[in-house]
Amino acid sequence: MFQRKPLRDDVQKEILTRIVDGRLPAGSRINETHLATDLGLSRTPLREAMITLVARGFLASDMGRGFANPALDPQQFREIQNMLGQLEPFALSQASTLNPQTVMELNNLVNRARMKMGREMVGVDQAQALTMLLYQWSELLMGHVPNQMLKAEISRLQGLASRYWYVVAQRTFPFEDLLASYSQFYELLRSGRTEDAGGLWQDQTHYFMQVAANLLLDKELTVETD
Repeated sequence: MFQRKPLRDDVQKEILTRIVDGRLPAGSRINETHLATDLGLSRTPLREAMITLVARGFLASDMGRGFANPALDPQQFREIQNMLGQLEPFALSQASTLNPQTVMELNNLVNRARMKMGREMVGVDQAQALTMLLYQWSELLMGHVPNQMLKAEISRLQGLASRYWYVVAQRTFPFEDLLASYSQFYELLRSGRTEDAGGLWQDQTHYFMQVAANLLLDKELTVETD
């Protein structure tokens, strides 16, 4: 619950967080009354935030039926990942030199995810851990990109992709391979090999997109919720 009257951006950020971590599952309608009560605000700022999220592609709206988190579409996921595979390496090449603190935090993200996976997390918990790793990794790196429009578009696409990764992470996904790839990426950045890191990022995005897309096609696009 918010402790103060939130700005529209605050509400958008909270809704996006709930989309990313699965609390607002794909394919589900949003109960505005329950969500407003949970957030501790009136429906007016909530609706304003959701209208903006509809324009950004995160939510769908039907006249007289309210808002919904759209159902998943494997083809859309492929398109999102293909765009990210081009935009993120390019953005990295334009970014200012990463400071040691950022590089260290990238390694911390991977180590925290590995520790959580080591506890044999399954289902929703595992999905949340992996999804947040992918999202936070990109957000941390893109913080050094000077082009604000490029950075905003990448953040939007990562948010859209998170809906899919949350589902994929609950299935037979090669977590260790992904974490190993991120560790390699970190080592390249730590040694200042930014161009090589960008190439690896592009290859990694394409490879794991193919794995994830196949999982989405093989099984029904449903999710587990608490």
